[in-house]
Amino acid sequence: MTDINAVASQLSQLKLRLDQAQLSHRDASLKSRRELAILKRLISRLSVACHGIDKELDEKLAMLRHDLEQQKDISQLIPRIAVVERLANRMGETQPKEREQLDRQFQRSSEILRRFPGLPTQLKRDLHQLLSQPAASLSSSFEQVLGLMTLYERALKLVATKGLQNNPAAIQQDLLMKLTAELQHLITELDFDGEAGDKLLTIRNQLLKGVSPSSLLEVSLEVLRLVLDGTHQERHASQQFLDNVNGELGTLSKTTQQSAEQSHTIYEHRGEMTNELAELAQSIKSGLQTHKQLDSWRPELTHLTKELLVLAERNKALEKREKALLEQLSYNKSKIEHLYEQTQDYRQRLTDQEQRIFLDNLTKVYNRSALNERLEHEYRRWLRYQHPLCVTLVDIDNFSSVNKHYGHQAGDKILKIIARTIRKQLEPTDFIGRFGDDAFMLILPDASEEQRNQRLTAIRQAIAQLPFRFRDNNITITVSMGATLFESNDTPADIIERTDKALTGARSAGSNRIFWIF
Repeated sequence: MTDINAVASQLSQLKLRLDQAQLSHRDASLKSRRELAILKRLISRLSVACHGIDKELDEKLAMLRHDLEQQKDISQLIPRIAVVERLANRMGETQPKEREQLDRQFQRSSEILRRFPGLPTQLKRDLHQLLSQPAASLSSSFEQVLGLMTLYERALKLVATKGLQNNPAAIQQDLLMKLTAELQHLITELDFDGEAGDKLLTIRNQLLKGVSPSSLLEVSLEVLRLVLDGTHQERHASQQFLDNVNGELGTLSKTTQQSAEQSHTIYEHRGEMTNELAELAQSIKSGLQTHKQLDSWRPELTHLTKELLVLAERNKALEKREKALLEQLSYNKSKIEHLYEQTQDYRQRLTDQEQRIFLDNLTKVYNRSALNERLEHEYRRWLRYQHPLCVTLVDIDNFSSVNKHYGHQAGDKILKIIARTIRKQLEPTDFIGRFGDDAFMLILPDASEEQRNQRLTAIRQAIAQLPFRFRDNNITITVSMGATLFESNDTPADIIERTDKALTGARSAGSNRIFWIF
């Protein structure tokens, strides 16, 4: 009877350990599901953070994000994750920043050509047609640049045939000033850190002081070299980050799949052990009921005891595997958290860069790229709601004379103060962007005739009252404004052309004027 009690005690202990093991397995399974949920959320956020880098990569990430949102099993997504990893490895071939720099340069060069005096009507019409077709891809951007270069070549030939030989010195000096101003503007728009940024700032200071024609070519080549160096550094840093993310994602994907498979295997083994233990318990119970004498049942009981010991050893092995699985899941969690922190930091860097990209470094108002985007947005709203939409071009009167007599630093100070003054007079829904060197464009949506007239008049009067003093001289700065409204079949290109004509009308009528064209 004592042996029967001992066996019953062992069975009770084994059942207790089995219950504990089942609870441990359930906890591990819940934790595994939580870690898988974290991984899914991380991949979804990464796909959003990397949006816009590559078209094909965007499509694959969008499909992967959609599958994750549908709560599909992570093991089924391994092939797609591998495809995304391969696409990301070739990401270095194209960079959004290069595309944006190309677009900004195209807009600046187009504006210079558009403002060049004496161009024939057909060439202006061709330029207008080129600008009215926004680039939808990098290849179309290249086509636009090639088209603009063709127009430049035509313009140069026309200028040459109109008497370049009559006054070559004056034309050369004028071209030198334009190239110098364009280089200054280009350097102002760039935002490179480190050695490249310091050298570009030094070159800009040299250009402000003035350079000889012979050294301008050398300075231009140096700017191009620094732009290439800065672009390569940005590309290398981005590629390193993506390579690291891809490697971490690949490792996490493999270990997560292995953990899921191991968890499923352990679950199956637990079920088998539970069934075997239940069968043994039933055999012992039946034996206790059938055999009144323990001695006659001892051989069979001994065999059952051995089977119980085998089950106990198998249970220990499963416990070791569960412990290893929990350690792997804990490691995966720490890696996911670290990777998530990295992506958050990088996303913040991208956000900061985006803010710098769309802000003019000197005046701290929006630049031409942001202006074009906002004008397109307001145009689409106007098409839908037909609300009053006013666009105004503000140009500083005699600004070149200020630069000539008081220096470019004085000119920069005037630009910053005027930009700040205009912004103070605008409503939160209004928009101001730097259109050119000394010109700003204003967008006033949903403003009545009285409101827009009051607003523009307040801007003009506030600027005229600004106290400027340079080299012990008090000077007054005024602005001329050309304004218009979106009407009938207008497009953003039509509006820009019409505000330019209105500005010409304001200048013809004198300084410090507002001129409307409808």
